[in-house]
Amino acid sequence: MVAPNPVTVGLAIGTGLVYGGAKVVEHWDDIKAGAGKAAEWAGDKATKVGEGLTKDARAVAKAANPMNWF
Repeated sequence: MVAPNPVTVGLAIGTGLVYGGAKVVEHWDDIKAGAGKAAEWAGDKATKVGEGLTKDARAVAKAANPMNWF
């Protein structure tokens, strides 16, 4: 975009937001299922850490470190 008109930039952003919203609506069941799995995993790990299982505590700490995400 070489020196675009502010209206053009606004329309491009608006189009992207509408497209993203449409994709969320289209895949809502998958998003909901994935969020449920993530919440269950986090709950299981929190329970294990609370019980004092240090191996799981280290695994959670390693997963939470942003340097290990890529």
